[in-house]
Amino acid sequence: MMYGDGRGSSAVDELPESRSLQESISYSGRKTVRAKSELRRRQILEATLRIAAKEGIRGIKHRTVAHEAGVPLASTTYYFRDINELITDAFMLFAETAQRNLEQFYDTVNLVLDSTPSATLAWGGPGRHALARRLTAIASAHIADQFTNRRNQVLAEQVFLMEALRDDQLAALAQCYRDAWIAGLAGLLSRVGSRAPRQDAALLVSAVLGMGYDGLLYGDELPQRQVTEVIRRMVSLIIGVTETDDCKENCPLL
Repeated sequence: MMYGDGRGSSAVDELPESRSLQESISYSGRKTVRAKSELRRRQILEATLRIAAKEGIRGIKHRTVAHEAGVPLASTTYYFRDINELITDAFMLFAETAQRNLEQFYDTVNLVLDSTPSATLAWGGPGRHALARRLTAIASAHIADQFTNRRNQVLAEQVFLMEALRDDQLAALAQCYRDAWIAGLAGLLSRVGSRAPRQDAALLVSAVLGMGYDGLLYGDELPQRQVTEVIRRMVSLIIGVTETDDCKENCPLL
């Protein structure tokens, strides 16, 4: 029996957009050469992300960041010339971490596709409903994890993306971040026979960002089942399957 095309998880690492994001992550603050100095610098940036999640961009000040990080005030002004540099570098750290998180998700999906028969991966092939259910389960679990275990990261993402509308340097990084996200999804959607993988990926990214906002806005009042149903609907449309009433009732997600 013939199986997936063997591209595997490494395919995502080769995407030009992924390389573009990594090339765009060039920290502006003072460079470090000692491990202890780099650790302190990272503590400051991680504290900045926590403050962004709790108080927004306006809450980021040298004194509050130093307190949150547990370092002397002089450390923040030593590593970062001003607040704008600190904010920019914090977003770069966020983008770098988020990209690794996305690549883990892509790896999981690629492992599933590697073990899926080639006929199923083709548009209109057999077994597409089962594939849709499996992809829905993986994507739903990933988003549920963001809401439950990475809520601060989701909140920081929303904060920085909004700030990017006012800051040209942040906007450039936000565009690379979004392009890499779309490119990774487009690669996966190409494997499952999407007829417009780039456009479908852009729709998914917009939908996920919207669900992230809803998850923060409604909290526990947003049922996971509702999120799952939205994902199932989008996956079904993208890979070209029709959900019948019988399937809705009798086809489990897992």
